[in-house]
Amino acid sequence: MADRSHAHALAFLVLAVLMPQMASPGKLPRFTMGPRTNKQLRDFFKNHGSDMADLVPSGQGGHEQGGGSSSNGQSQQGSGDSGGGGGGGNQAPATNAGMYVFSYGIGTPPQQVSGALDISSDLVWTACGATAPFNPVRSTTVADVPCTDDACQQFAPQTCGAGAGAGSSECAYTYMYGGGAANTTGLLGTEAFTFGDTRIDGVVFGCGLQNVGDFSGVSGVIGLGRGNLSLVSQLQVDRFSYHFAPDDSVDTQSFILFGDDATPQTSHTLSTRLLASDANPSLYYVELAGIQVDGKDLAIPSGTFDLRNKDGSGGVFLSITDLVTVLEEAAYKPLRQAVASKIGLPAVNGSALGLDLCYTGESLAKAKVPSMALVFAGGAVMELELGNYFYMDSTTGLACLTILPSSAGDGSVLGSLIQVGTHMMYDINGSKLVFESLAQAAAPPPSGSSQQTSSKTNQQAGGRRSASAPPPLISPAVFVIHFMLVVVYMFL
Repeated sequence: MADRSHAHALAFLVLAVLMPQMASPGKLPRFTMGPRTNKQLRDFFKNHGSDMADLVPSGQGGHEQGGGSSSNGQSQQGSGDSGGGGGGGNQAPATNAGMYVFSYGIGTPPQQVSGALDISSDLVWTACGATAPFNPVRSTTVADVPCTDDACQQFAPQTCGAGAGAGSSECAYTYMYGGGAANTTGLLGTEAFTFGDTRIDGVVFGCGLQNVGDFSGVSGVIGLGRGNLSLVSQLQVDRFSYHFAPDDSVDTQSFILFGDDATPQTSHTLSTRLLASDANPSLYYVELAGIQVDGKDLAIPSGTFDLRNKDGSGGVFLSITDLVTVLEEAAYKPLRQAVASKIGLPAVNGSALGLDLCYTGESLAKAKVPSMALVFAGGAVMELELGNYFYMDSTTGLACLTILPSSAGDGSVLGSLIQVGTHMMYDINGSKLVFESLAQAAAPPPSGSSQQTSSKTNQQAGGRRSASAPPPLISPAVFVIHFMLVVVYMFL
């Protein structure tokens, strides 16, 4: 790859999209790591779980769980985040999302790059080129993934060049975020990744030759999804966890942990099953059984949250790139009605913010806002703080519910705002989500963990906020809604 950079650039210019394809887990070589290397990796992740918080652009438009359309008008489902809705084109203020970012080395000698973490996609990619953070020409270990390789064909099915043999034709891809608002197009390759003092050879990654969208200085994206191309799969990480601390928290910190470090911080954990979808294999689905408002179960029709594997519709998946939570309309309607009834105030138009149920901040400050909880299969209940589902915009003076409806069958997304204050632990081998509230935990996370936060939602620290307390003030630049879709296209 290094000695063919000009050919790569030319190849990119002549790529032609035929039809969208959904990313499928490919057959990739597994790494063999001894106990010493494994420990070194854990130490690196522990100390550099979030080097900084940064912004990655989102797409605009309503909720959808499919990709874009090709020149022949066909489209199929994507395999990454989807979310939003309700606001449609009125979501102008919601253009960016706070992201966790890793800094690591790639190539020989290592070149320092950064990647935004995403649990809803698989591809690990970085910008490539003479002036990009990673220049393949300067590396002695970069190599192509051949077009004919199983990993290429199963990830992005495509027609290889005439007479192509192993190593004679590159594997081209396009990965789209936000329905196309941001995307990367390039070639799959393998390279040495360096995490601290630990080097791992042969990691499959995307060499982004053309990257569209303002990535705010981040070199690329690190996919942590369930497919074989994701970083957790390639490094054989059996579990990982993260915690988004409220901005004004003094007793807890934000962190992301991997492997043996991803363990509970308290003795009060709950768990529920992680479900899998054949149609969307990258996503972490959970079995949401119901929602409570002021301790009372909502009358949500049976089957509303069911994951239908036959066509990939329905279901509830987790996201750290969608900030708002999106619910099937059959669940959103009774939720909205119950919240509005408890508050008992006239609602106002929130279309300027792309949100549905809004009040003036002055009036809501005098009202009692009901409590809310998510009920999962098996009886696990996630008690929510007020800042998990309500916020006040300091410019418009509006206080709005940060939950939106989706179209029937489009599924539901539990966004990062609703996860703030909860330690989310993904047991990949055990197909289990373990969670705990750190709102009352006195002990901080392990030393060396990040103190950065990707959620900009202000909440009171230490204990559960009174239901009668008004939502915190948040400026439009801070409150953001992120819609992320991932679609892999097929090339000639």
